[in-house]
Amino acid sequence: MLMTPKPEPTSQQSERYNSASYEPLVTENGWRIGGPDWRKPWPKGLIFLTWFGAGFSFHAPGTVGSLNALPMAAGIAWLAGGRSLIIAAIIPFVLGMLYTARYLRNEPDNSDPRWIVIDEVVGLWITLAAVPLSFLWYVVGFLCFRFFDIVKPWPISWVDRNVPGALGVMLDDVIAGLAAAGVMLGLQHLVATYI
Repeated sequence: MLMTPKPEPTSQQSERYNSASYEPLVTENGWRIGGPDWRKPWPKGLIFLTWFGAGFSFHAPGTVGSLNALPMAAGIAWLAGGRSLIIAAIIPFVLGMLYTARYLRNEPDNSDPRWIVIDEVVGLWITLAAVPLSFLWYVVGFLCFRFFDIVKPWPISWVDRNVPGALGVMLDDVIAGLAAAGVMLGLQHLVATYI
């Protein structure tokens, strides 16, 4: 049985991949997976930092990570109430800080890797703590959080640019989550008052 050699990437592809902030992994079936530089040892807590692989998405890893955080948020809210998401968010925040700090210590040039999405998990859970457990409110909360996280109005933009290290990676999403939570509380007040 003849074995066909795997095609080598073109020089243009190699240059594009090497200039990126992370090295995409091209699997045998052609799927491109984002993540850290795959030529180096995997960082500690990789599965946690990528929220069980969501950060490996080559396109919009932050949005994919936020989507993957929804089911667990709903489970926590169902078991212990919506406000418990604030307390639950402390655990990924602390562990995210520790693992991110360890990674950035070895990769100082990569200030906010796209594949680290645990910060999106924390921010989304803060947002969802302000809404009742319902499909509609979770969708609106998700969209509102993504808006603040992507657009980054002040002070989120200031934190994103000026707070260094692991704290900066985590803190801008925490503030985005708080801003989105405030909007959600305002929307609920309007709905209760006028509808």
